[in-house]
Amino acid sequence: MILKYYFSFITFLVITVSCFAQLKKANGYFELTNYPEAIKYYEKTLKKDPNNAEALRNIAFSHKKLKNYTAAEEYYQKATSLGNVLASDHLHYGQVLKNNNKPTEAKKQFKLFLEKEPNSFLGKVLLNSIEEITVWEKEDKAFEINLVENINSKYSDFCALVYQDALIFISERQVDFVNEKTNSSTNRPYLSIFYSKKEKNFEKVKEFSNQLSTEYHDGPVSISKDGNTIYFTRSIKGELSKKSINHSKIYQASAKGNKWKDITPMPFNSENYSVAHPWITEDGKTLFFTSNMPGGFGGMDLYMSSKTDEEWGKPVNLGKEINTALDEVFPYIKDTLFYFASDGHGGYGGLDIYSIVFKNGKAQGNPENLKAPINSPADDFGITFQDKDTGYFSSNRPGGIGSDDIYSFKWEGLTEKTAITGVLQYGKLSADNTKIDLLDENDQVIQSTTTDKNGNFKFDKLSLDENYLIKIDESDESKLDQAKLYITNSNGEKVILANKLGKGKFTFKALPYTYYDELELLEEVDESLLTINIYGQVYKKLPGDYSEGMEILILDEEGNVIGKARTDKDGKFIFDKLAPDEVYMFMLEEGDGNFNVIVLDENGKVIDAAKKTGGKFKYHRLTSDKTIITLINEIDEVIKIAENENFIISKILYDYDSYEINEASKKELDKLITILKKNKGIGVELSSHTDDIGSAKFNLDLSQKRADAAVEYILSKGIEKKRIIAKGYGKAHPIAPNKLPNGDDNPEGRAKNRRTEFKVIKIK
Repeated sequence: MILKYYFSFITFLVITVSCFAQLKKANGYFELTNYPEAIKYYEKTLKKDPNNAEALRNIAFSHKKLKNYTAAEEYYQKATSLGNVLASDHLHYGQVLKNNNKPTEAKKQFKLFLEKEPNSFLGKVLLNSIEEITVWEKEDKAFEINLVENINSKYSDFCALVYQDALIFISERQVDFVNEKTNSSTNRPYLSIFYSKKEKNFEKVKEFSNQLSTEYHDGPVSISKDGNTIYFTRSIKGELSKKSINHSKIYQASAKGNKWKDITPMPFNSENYSVAHPWITEDGKTLFFTSNMPGGFGGMDLYMSSKTDEEWGKPVNLGKEINTALDEVFPYIKDTLFYFASDGHGGYGGLDIYSIVFKNGKAQGNPENLKAPINSPADDFGITFQDKDTGYFSSNRPGGIGSDDIYSFKWEGLTEKTAITGVLQYGKLSADNTKIDLLDENDQVIQSTTTDKNGNFKFDKLSLDENYLIKIDESDESKLDQAKLYITNSNGEKVILANKLGKGKFTFKALPYTYYDELELLEEVDESLLTINIYGQVYKKLPGDYSEGMEILILDEEGNVIGKARTDKDGKFIFDKLAPDEVYMFMLEEGDGNFNVIVLDENGKVIDAAKKTGGKFKYHRLTSDKTIITLINEIDEVIKIAENENFIISKILYDYDSYEINEASKKELDKLITILKKNKGIGVELSSHTDDIGSAKFNLDLSQKRADAAVEYILSKGIEKKRIIAKGYGKAHPIAPNKLPNGDDNPEGRAKNRRTEFKVIKIK
């Protein structure tokens, strides 16, 4: 019995030592990126120890690097089924699932990754990309693609470039039948440069140049516009051993008759990192390339080097707009559009092709995914143009002939699209945070969105002249009865009241977006010019002791909700466009009975305390201690106002650096003129204000000119001069912050500060 246990222990020990030895060998090849050899030894390890987490993780990653995504998925599934899963396992597993066109499963892995790495920008990008793909699939396709006949082989063929009457491309097919060497990282033949003439339908493929061919990797290439200089990637091992590491370099050569001579390495080559995939600009002064040199954003980054006289400058990283923590490769530039392939911007999976505006040596804006059918869940890369509408790219997507294949593309001009912006209201209240659906003529939902805090919404990529229906997702019948939907122009101003088709349904025709800017603004005839703003503050013990974010409602004397607002960081709130002679009540979102409400003027000075009654706060605006003026407004209502009270005319708008009264502003001033004509015993003290863009003197002068222009218009309508006083205050009296607390611009605040105010005064 003792002998039996002894031999069992010895057998276990031998297996363990053998397993450890196989794993050590596998890890050695893995670190050298010799993935085929690494896989061989990981498989031996897993035969003896099927649940070895390190072996499963690394063999999965090896298959991923070799683009064998089916095998990679199988091993990642096993690796993530074990305990103690690394965050990177979820990330890589998700990427593989995207490559295998399994977005739902990929989304789960990206979420698990973000649970472990919540601050990962890459994780957030990849998770968001799943949603983007869903939207992209519904869009019209901008390209027609075709697999190029004859030129592709059972090997990898990619990076086609139009040159004279032929296509130059890179391929794993062997130069001759003697060279049997293979690349240790992929266990496939080395790359060489070939060409094939288009006029012969690419039926004959030949070696491009024996001067540029070696026994190891050659290509991709870029050729100067004059055809005299070629730039190409070359990768040669110094020592032919399994443990040597290969770094790609870029070389240039000059055309001498039918030969390429003077092969010269670029000055930024290195033995410590790779540089590859050159692309030269048309003027021959800038070379783009990819590199994993130190100091980048991670993986392979895109760089450029500029030529001064005959010297190439130090490489410059193209920046975070283009480069990510993963790989950016295969650069190409056409006019002001820079194209590249990346697996770090989300996309469909693997490498996707992107474009970005590139001017004055810098990327501008954000990269734009070229979408399907150019991009796919596989690797898509190496785009070049033959003319403005056609060209070539490479992909290892299913349905090809070899590993990578060359495809042609043709730009298909898409049907012109438009957008629609609008605002949804329930009576006079903005319908905030309300889901609305966009339906086509067949009542199929094609887009959905949610209104913002002001009831605004937008639908884009609509077909011109098509009829659409907007449906409100709201079960409250009373709200649907009051619902109004307005189409707005680019300034957010109402120009069309959408046609109502039953409860919560509205129809409209999609027109060019510029059309809405040409329409006259809708007149809100149910709204008097003589409206006021009410400012207030919520607090418990002392003003300012309540944090921001409480919703507060304002009700009329009958208890109808007529407005809602949200308090700021000091508990302050504002309601605008209210009738001046009503009794108002405030109702707080919080149920705590310890709150108080005070009423302020526009400068923050306390003018009254709202009286608490039955969970609400009552505010009598016009008390007996105020000097009251009774007058008739422009819509023939008899109203009471307090003398010297400010009324804000928000619709007197001016173009930038202009004081000319435009047509929309004239309509507002006409209302004021009507009030003055109906009420002979009053005058107005008019003041004009600006935001804080520009110097104090500039804004003071501008506001005075605007005030004077308003007065001149009023006088031209027959109003006596003694009834008008005007003054410009520049940026001295803002009623809202011009900047947010974090220092960013506050467009809403600036809009409120660009205003004209007037006080009603008695004429002696």
